[in-house]
This record gives sequence, structure tokens and C-alpha cells, in this order.
Amino acid sequence: MKYAFKKVRRIIINDLATRKHKVTLNDLKNFKINGSQETVYAEGQDGAKLAAFDVNKVASITAENGSVDEGYLALQVGSDVVKVTNGSSILIREEFEIKDGDTSVALSYKANGATGNEVRYIYKADSNGMPGDVYTQNATASDKAFAYAPETKTITLPTDAFQAGDTVIIDYYPTFKEYEEIANDANKFSMSGEIIVDAWFTDLCDESDVPLQLYLPKGKISGTVDLSAGDQAAVQNVEIESMTKACAGATKNLWTLRKYDMSNAEA
Repeated sequence: MKYAFKKVRRIIINDLATRKHKVTLNDLKNFKINGSQETVYAEGQDGAKLAAFDVNKVASITAENGSVDEGYLALQVGSDVVKVTNGSSILIREEFEIKDGDTSVALSYKANGATGNEVRYIYKADSNGMPGDVYTQNATASDKAFAYAPETKTITLPTDAFQAGDTVIIDYYPTFKEYEEIANDANKFSMSGEIIVDAWFTDLCDESDVPLQLYLPKGKISGTVDLSAGDQAAVQNVEIESMTKACAGATKNLWTLRKYDMSNAEA
């Protein structure tokens, strides 16, 4: 039979020890199976090749995912996606244009911090709209300081510091009921997992689609992260090096490709 390698549906990554699901990548733009081996020769007189020996066989898969999957990013940096509750590590910036007669502005969220130092600083925007003149927080407003009332989220502006048309820039940290974070620590590295690739062949004789599955018992995920934003949306590069298990009785299998027909599955 002859087939065309048509399409990859998804890449499933499971925990190596428990085989519990960790990540599914299903926005794949392209996919490639890579493999190579090194051949060394026994040579005789004048370089005549007497025998050939194959060593260092390697296999890997590479792909591009059209979306950025946080679970795969966590595997790349050797982390977990951690749910943080009542956290206050996210900076929020608000900008307010001062109207004639304004002496205060109200934040959208309550600022978190030590009492009397919840906001720390406010800034007058310069001609480029960037933070310029800086003012510190104090119990009462003055020409050099502003005051913050936590109960009303109101900032009393420094006296005579802002005129109509000026913009005040305020950076602060509210408390979130929950958010997720991924930590890229210098002493943690990319993880390994059980890899299952669901794909399709097309039978070149009758043009029917034939499902196939590529199985990697152990795949080392590349720690190379390259996420670029600009005139095009970022894609997530997927690189997984096939490895063999070292457990007693384990085979040296790098990957297995299985072609199947669901009509043969027990209903």
C-alpha cells in the first residue's frame, strides 16, 4: 500500500511515571519525524571498506503549534502551571487625564501593600506619555507627595502639581482571588514524557483517510523557548528527542508507528 502523510491531529504528552495527561497540542501547523544514525567502517589497506557498523541511532519529532500552550511552556522550563490564590504580584498601570478642578482620582482596584505605602509612587506623564515627575505616598498630600485612602481607592493628588490636560500614571498591585503562573528557575530544566501523536495517512489508491498513531515511550522536551510577537502571531516550537528507558526489561524502542481501523476495535 502507498500512503501520503496527510495531517497531524494532536500531540498528547503524559507523565512518564503515572501516564497521567499533562498536555495536548492540537493547533499544529506542521509536523516532522526526524531520524539519523552514524555509520563507521572497518578499513583495510588503502582505505578499502571491509565492514560497516551502525551506531548512535537517534530519532525526534519537531512541529509548530499555532497557539501558545501554557502546559507545554511549563514542560519546557521544568515547571508546573501553579494556581496562585490571593496573590498580588501582577502590576496594573492606570492613566487618568486631569480635568479642570480635579484634585483626586479613584483607582479601579484596591491597591495591596503595607499600610501607608500601598501605591508608593505616582508619575506625571512627560511629553512622550511616559512616567516623568515622580511623587511619593504620604499620610497627607503636599506639593511633593500624594495620599491614598484604601477604603475608597482614592488618590489625592499633590497640591498644584497637576493641571488640566496633564496625565497621571499610577502603577500598583491589586490582590487577585486567583491567577496562574509559570516559574522559569535557573536550576530547573525541561521535562520528559510519554508522547502519543495522532495523525492521518491518505491511501493513494482509493483516497481514503487512514488513522495512524506514533508512539514514543520516552521523549525529552527541548528547553529552547522562542516566542516572538509583532506583525504576526507567535507560534510555539515543539522539539522532542526520543529516548530509551533504562528500566530492567525495557526495550530499546525509540518510536512505534501504528496504522489502524476503528471498525476493528471491540465495541
